[in-house]
Amino acid sequence: MKKQPPPVAAAAACKRPKVFFRQTWVEIDKSDFHFNLKKIREYLAKDTKIIAVVKADAYGHDGIALAKEAQAAGLQWLAVSSIEEGIQLREAGIKANILILSNIFPFENFQVAIAHCLTPTISTMTGLMALEELAVKLDKKINFHLQVDTGMGRIGTLPEAAYPILQKISQTPEVYMSGMYTHFAVADTDAVFTKAQLDVFTKIVKFAKVNLGLRFIAHSANSVALFKYKRSHLDLVRPGLSLYGLSPFKHSDRFLKLKPVLSWKTKTTFLKKVPSGFCVSYGRTFVTSKTSIIATLPIGYADGLNRLLSNRGDVLIGGKRCPIVGRITMDMTMVDVTDVKGVSLGDEAVIIGTQGSEQIKTDELAKLQDTINYEVTCAISSRVPRIIV
Repeated sequence: MKKQPPPVAAAAACKRPKVFFRQTWVEIDKSDFHFNLKKIREYLAKDTKIIAVVKADAYGHDGIALAKEAQAAGLQWLAVSSIEEGIQLREAGIKANILILSNIFPFENFQVAIAHCLTPTISTMTGLMALEELAVKLDKKINFHLQVDTGMGRIGTLPEAAYPILQKISQTPEVYMSGMYTHFAVADTDAVFTKAQLDVFTKIVKFAKVNLGLRFIAHSANSVALFKYKRSHLDLVRPGLSLYGLSPFKHSDRFLKLKPVLSWKTKTTFLKKVPSGFCVSYGRTFVTSKTSIIATLPIGYADGLNRLLSNRGDVLIGGKRCPIVGRITMDMTMVDVTDVKGVSLGDEAVIIGTQGSEQIKTDELAKLQDTINYEVTCAISSRVPRIIV
């Protein structure tokens, strides 16, 4: 029989950090995640709970790791975008309730969701009847959440169609509507439209609870609404971006001051001193105007560093901002480190995060790319290791 390692050695092996040889990685600070969670909890009414949105690998932050942290912090609900994401969490040992925020089709896939104890979203009478049929077949009561489209225009039943669906739900003991929700389209820019959405939704919620006697949790607030519209908090709120310390809208720190959970780092792997008039990278889009020191970083657009940052973005090396020069390539990026005193191979380069007194925020990269901070972190490739610190 093979000799088993002693308990201490086994525990040490479990805590061994990820091994990677290409010096590009993302650091996820779980203490900052818990800080943000605490701040959001303090902002809510005592009876309002949190459903942590960990879809899309927690917006590129490592969905499994942060789902475990959320569960450890006592959260009873998590939200994902697909059955596949839900299965990944279950296989990782997550026991919390998991809501699938997207429409499930074909309806045969309900069986897969239920087999993994995932809570599906229902948006139509047809979907409800398919779920009822499955419940009868399995001889099992199945719970779900009903989504109402109050103005997002994506999925969800229209308000006028919600009433007959709710009537059907009240007459169908084989299924149980454990929740109802809606989603805001312009919570960051249009208070009038957002309040109108909320009014429509709360009217439907009241009808279901008062007129039909249904018992369920209602939720509507994403990160923006959580900050700006306390009336939208209801039974649950659905923070995603704010849990990760990213700004859901400009000046959101006036409401809550949160901490970015993600830092993105690499290291210099090649240095060369070049003369004036030297061309860098594809297309010769950058030519040195003086004798310069150019550093090569093992990071490129295959890692999620967008080509739009070519000749526009900066990285932090030696506590200084160093401009990206030439086009970002698939696996490598060049930066001008001429002004970094004592620069050497292996120096840490920060893509997102803080070094010394300098900081590069996700919002800065988003602005340079004419996009949103969500996309910046979601775009970080799966080939970049996530290290929990």
